[in-house]
Amino acid sequence: MNVHGGNIVATARALGCGVQELIDMSSNLTPLGMVPGLREVLAQGLDQVAFLPEAESEALCQVFARKFGLGEDEVLAGNGTTEFIFALPHLFAGGRAIIVNPTYADYRLACTWAGVSATDFMLTLDRDFQLDLDRLAELLRGGELVFICNPNNPTGAVTPTRDLHAFIANHPATFFLVDESYLPFTSQPSLLHSELPPNLFVLFSTSKIYGIPGLRLGFLVARAANLTTFTQQRKPWGVNRLAQLAGEYLLQHADFYVEEVQRYVESERKRFVAALNNTGALRVIPGAANFMLCHLPGRLLAPQLAEKLLARRIMIRNCATFAGLDDHFFRVSLKGRDENSLFLSALQDILSES
Repeated sequence: MNVHGGNIVATARALGCGVQELIDMSSNLTPLGMVPGLREVLAQGLDQVAFLPEAESEALCQVFARKFGLGEDEVLAGNGTTEFIFALPHLFAGGRAIIVNPTYADYRLACTWAGVSATDFMLTLDRDFQLDLDRLAELLRGGELVFICNPNNPTGAVTPTRDLHAFIANHPATFFLVDESYLPFTSQPSLLHSELPPNLFVLFSTSKIYGIPGLRLGFLVARAANLTTFTQQRKPWGVNRLAQLAGEYLLQHADFYVEEVQRYVESERKRFVAALNNTGALRVIPGAANFMLCHLPGRLLAPQLAEKLLARRIMIRNCATFAGLDDHFFRVSLKGRDENSLFLSALQDILSES
């Protein structure tokens, strides 16, 4: 559990300060705060925690299916996308998986727990960690499960949806789990807007774009036949009632908010990356998400930088725990402009001292 960022509550406790005193740039959440109207929805629905939620989140799945033009039997709602990341490899127990790395550590952990042998497909710094689909194709034998995060965490690199869809369709003997948790921060369309290939699973997260990781709500989308095992073996009431109400509201009323976030990220990212590059002391990996992977080529390492920033109540993500990276890499996520400026000023001071 220590391989994740965004551990702001424990960090505040260790520092003896309030959560509100920290600037958490280690967590890849929306920089614009809570979606307008959501607080009221949660307050009005509070009395509904006195009874059981819908066993399979039926109304919520109907809303999701209508939004993306899917069949209701092609959508499952879960206790965050984490539920599905850990459940899916069990369908391939005793088999093989390929993980496009560096990426989110829980993919490998989920395979380990399910008894699936995982092979790393390593992306490289010299190619800015861009996914080479032709090179990936050389590893495919059929029957395996391939994990792809798009845009990738922590690199921020994005593979065009059209290219990814064609690749998946052209390799029907291999199954793919595509995690689109950060795609709403970009202008790329979702795979959900295309016809679903029969060998594709797609994850949709509400935590990142809507900023509600504490509610734990995610979706798994696939052809109905591929979800049969899930529907037969899942426990009931996996999504709490407040998360169900929040999901219904957000899917129907938050498109304007997503568009606002996209505009902000596109604009602020340019300013932020330019300032990082102007330090002359690090390299920013090109990407399109709401976070940036940075490489420190000199003597100052990410753990040291993180410690110095934490002394100023600023949290970043040391990326040494990601496969294929080391303690020369850190990840930083966009926040509000004032918070971003505070970070940039602190970073410049520390780099100048070093």
